[in-house]
Amino acid sequence: MGMLNQAVQLAIMVGTIRTLSWPSPNVSGNANTAERAVHRQIGSDFDYLMLTRIFPTAVCRADDDSVPDSCEIPTDTPDWSIHGLWPNFKNGSYPQFCDGSPRKFDSDLIKSIEGRLLKMWPNLYPAKTAHSFWKHEWEKHGTCSQNHKNLSSELLYFRTTMAIDTEYSVGSALKRAGIIPRSEPYHLEDIRDGLMKELSNGMHVQLNCLTDKKTKEILLGDVRMCIDKSFQPIDCPRSNAFQPATYITGPSAPLPSFKECPPLVTYLLETSTEPSHMLGLGHREFAYWINPLIPFYTGYFSQQKLKHELLWG
Repeated sequence: MGMLNQAVQLAIMVGTIRTLSWPSPNVSGNANTAERAVHRQIGSDFDYLMLTRIFPTAVCRADDDSVPDSCEIPTDTPDWSIHGLWPNFKNGSYPQFCDGSPRKFDSDLIKSIEGRLLKMWPNLYPAKTAHSFWKHEWEKHGTCSQNHKNLSSELLYFRTTMAIDTEYSVGSALKRAGIIPRSEPYHLEDIRDGLMKELSNGMHVQLNCLTDKKTKEILLGDVRMCIDKSFQPIDCPRSNAFQPATYITGPSAPLPSFKECPPLVTYLLETSTEPSHMLGLGHREFAYWINPLIPFYTGYFSQQKLKHELLWG
């Protein structure tokens, strides 16, 4: 294996890590019993892995913040956080809910890395514990990766995912490519080209988007990189065999729906130094509320100026 894989393995062994698809339908009910049985039998024979990172700012802007327990970004969350590491088959399908050891998520097994997980792999919904997100990822995806020696236990699955995320940092790659958050939209292919150059060694990456709940802007929402079993980048499928939808972290509402990106997308500004922040509003919210009022106030002050000129000459 290459030097990069050795570096990842070293990070896994010594624990010195510096440090949301192929979304699929929920599997429940008798109708899916046979399907789940097949998945349990073949789940460990995956062909490659897909590492998906989400942009928390976009996720929360796509959420309905008018309801209780809406999306919140925990303190110290990086610009890009982990959604999951997912085994996939070359034919476009994917294993899920495989026989595992343990089959059910056990939070005690990851106590030693929980602090790093809370930062790098947070749950963005305050009503749900971080464990509920990790439980979903382990039981649906992690159990299907256990034939790989560096993913063969619950602890190794989460530790290895964080190590790979650190080695292939989306945020750092975007900065090196000159792709920074801004108000003007980017051409989608400029973002993809930058990531292929700075993140995936020229291999194709998948990009998916979200819609801002208030402004209706199309936001860059996630980046999906495919890697082989030596953790080296490979081409992701050129089109999404399964359109991005949602994943469930518990019985309440899922994350907003990801979708295929259009040619122009916004890499959303997280903060703004504009005066509108003094009102507790970002520049987009300020524009959203003030723009419809501009014609009214322009007309009003024009009328006042005319009255002044008529009265006083």
